[in-house]
Amino acid sequence: MTLAVVVAALLAVAKFALGLFTGSLIVLASAADSFADALMSGVNLWGYRHARSPADEGHPYGHGKIEGVLAAAQGMLLVGVVGSLVAACVVALLQGERPAPRVPAAVVTVVVSGLVSLGLSWVLTHTPEEGLSAVVESDAAHYRVDFLTALAGVAGLGLVALTGLAWIDPLASVAMALLMGLEAAHVLRRSAAELLDQALPDEELAALQGVLEVNSERVLAFHGLRTRRSGPLRFVEVHAVLPAELALGAAHELVESVGAQLRAALPNCRVLVHPDAKGHPDSVDLPLE
Repeated sequence: MTLAVVVAALLAVAKFALGLFTGSLIVLASAADSFADALMSGVNLWGYRHARSPADEGHPYGHGKIEGVLAAAQGMLLVGVVGSLVAACVVALLQGERPAPRVPAAVVTVVVSGLVSLGLSWVLTHTPEEGLSAVVESDAAHYRVDFLTALAGVAGLGLVALTGLAWIDPLASVAMALLMGLEAAHVLRRSAAELLDQALPDEELAALQGVLEVNSERVLAFHGLRTRRSGPLRFVEVHAVLPAELALGAAHELVESVGAQLRAALPNCRVLVHPDAKGHPDSVDLPLE
């Protein structure tokens, strides 16, 4: 993620200077996006490290929620950037005639920045120690969107070169801003899912269900399965119905065995298996999910 901060900052400065040189709103819009990228990646780097600090007395469940908070802030910042870009482009369109941008230099700038953004997204996605993180996923996502906006920018500049119509430049910039808006919506949905303790994805739930099914002969029933994610950690809780006459030591050993299997099924998983005696009120009327 440190690489993303440095590269995004360099791209932002270079694209801003080249945007002024080429006179292209497409390049300036891309520069604004890169400035936002650099700022967000810097904050995300801090959040990524803080989320992995050990749990303490004041935060017994760890600090993982900071990732969801920062991802939400990142989404809202993107919304602000999109609004500013759209407003600037509308003003440019209303002003009417404007000088045509220097298309060749603008195209080279947008293409190079798009390829660099795609490379950054790949690095973030394929670095093993940086997996399972809301901020890393949102960082990778917005660099992927940067590549898509670069494609839209190249298309817009190509139309300017073919038609000689300078107003296509701000119009294409609006299209780029709308792509950024879709990215902002994705980031906000992702952060909301974590902050509101949404259940784990279906494929991860299926892995947990498989473990419970394997143990169905040793445990009378499982119920009350609850899951959530907090930063790099997954939290899993489930009730296991055991024979009322089972000794405490044997019951403890059994639920610990089930818990160990659940932890093996999913990495970075904190598991609590609660034993319920058969016939106890807590052992009935609760669905598995």
